[in-house]
Amino acid sequence: MTKFKKYIKRTFIVLLTIFALLIVILKIYSSNSHQPLEEMNTQLELIKDDNVEKFTDRDEIRYTVQNPKKHILFIPGGLVEPESYEYIAYSLALEGYNVTIFKPFFNLAILSPNYASRFLDEELDNVVIGHSLGGIVGSMLSSKNDLISTVILMGSYPIKDLNDKNVLFITAEYDEGMDSIKFDESLKYTNDDAAFFNIENGNHAQFGWYGPQDGDGEARISTLSQQIIIIDTIIDYLKN
Repeated sequence: MTKFKKYIKRTFIVLLTIFALLIVILKIYSSNSHQPLEEMNTQLELIKDDNVEKFTDRDEIRYTVQNPKKHILFIPGGLVEPESYEYIAYSLALEGYNVTIFKPFFNLAILSPNYASRFLDEELDNVVIGHSLGGIVGSMLSSKNDLISTVILMGSYPIKDLNDKNVLFITAEYDEGMDSIKFDESLKYTNDDAAFFNIENGNHAQFGWYGPQDGDGEARISTLSQQIIIIDTIIDYLKN
């Protein structure tokens, strides 16, 4: 074997080892992801409707309805199990929307920001909803994408240009999980028609349904109450 071939072989082995180590590290890191609380499943049972069909795969949770108004693509927050957003997603489906929750690799959408584009509907108007890190990724996905008309950021902010999009910011009074300075700086990426809604007594974690989150403020309303406010706010915005 020539020296060059030996060099190529060693390089390949080193790269393969590094890749394997990264996978192990990410798997360990993501093993502590926030999981949905059982009380969410209890509430889901109370609103289930035969008109909403559910499909689950390794990279998506999809709700479909007859004659959908729009398609909503949901991007979860970092290190949050996608199922934690099913109450919001299912409730929006009940209002006549097809809804897809993207299931990111290792629960970190930032690792593959363009992967979620495969779930965009080419026939329906697309709305992207992102929580926390999911909102940041949502802005990356939506910027300059003609398939997407609307971006809704929950406890989040954009890092890419959304001036050609309809943008709704949903914030919470006791949200300490979002960087307020970066939020203010990010407004340059939206147009003057961007809408804002602040949830009184809400916090960062209750944009999902996975329980308390380190570094977050303490909410003074229940998770169910905050989720209902979020759902109503989104529905009202999409009607305009």
